[in-house]
Amino acid sequence: MRRLLGRPGADERGTTLSELVVVMLILGIVTAATAALTIGFQRTNAQNITRQDQIDVARTAVERMSKTIRTAVKPSQLLANCSGGCSIDAFVRAEAFSVQFYANLDNPGNSVGPSRIVYSVAATGPDAGVLIEKVQRPDTNPPVTSAGYTYCDAEAAGATTECQSRLTVQRLAVGVVTSAASPLFSYYDSNGSVMTPVSGGSLTASQLEKVLSIEIDVNVETPNATRAAPTQYIQRVTLPNSQAVLRSGQDPTP
Repeated sequence: MRRLLGRPGADERGTTLSELVVVMLILGIVTAATAALTIGFQRTNAQNITRQDQIDVARTAVERMSKTIRTAVKPSQLLANCSGGCSIDAFVRAEAFSVQFYANLDNPGNSVGPSRIVYSVAATGPDAGVLIEKVQRPDTNPPVTSAGYTYCDAEAAGATTECQSRLTVQRLAVGVVTSAASPLFSYYDSNGSVMTPVSGGSLTASQLEKVLSIEIDVNVETPNATRAAPTQYIQRVTLPNSQAVLRSGQDPTP
């Protein structure tokens, strides 16, 4: 054909198999490199999104708990004519991954009474790694007896609808890391000295009456396919009204 077209001397060999193989090899290398870069970029971007989500979850949980803990109060502070049960301390239990206390929360003019608050995260079971908030209002306000405020067991199998309506349960965060080296709650007295609960237990009664500040340390690692490193958010909460939590005669200043 080339001779017919008057192009004598032109290369008539065409493309050889070796040349095709080389071209395919080069294209394969370029395609693999492009795919690797794309996958790496997508993975990095997904991890950044997950990390930001973890930061938002941890910050939101810590800010909510901080706001509530600042309202910790002894029941006697809300009801002057209550004796007996109202003289109990603001904090009921104080563990490494759980805290229970009374709070003057959403209680204008003591129209509701002190709510009993529980923050906890389980290490095992169906709720492992889930930070849960429980807020329960008292059965009556004011108390019907001098024994003080009472709280029904709203999670019992036979709890009435009225009792259950006084309990609010909310999941604040998932993927919370429970490590013995990094407790969720650390407790400090008026001197700034840390009070460590016994292993697997709570602060003693004598320690509970001295709690004046709590450090919240939330480590979140979202349980999804994109495994980003855990995100840590720490905040120290100093109770603004020491007289609401310390017993009479205790020095609130370090």
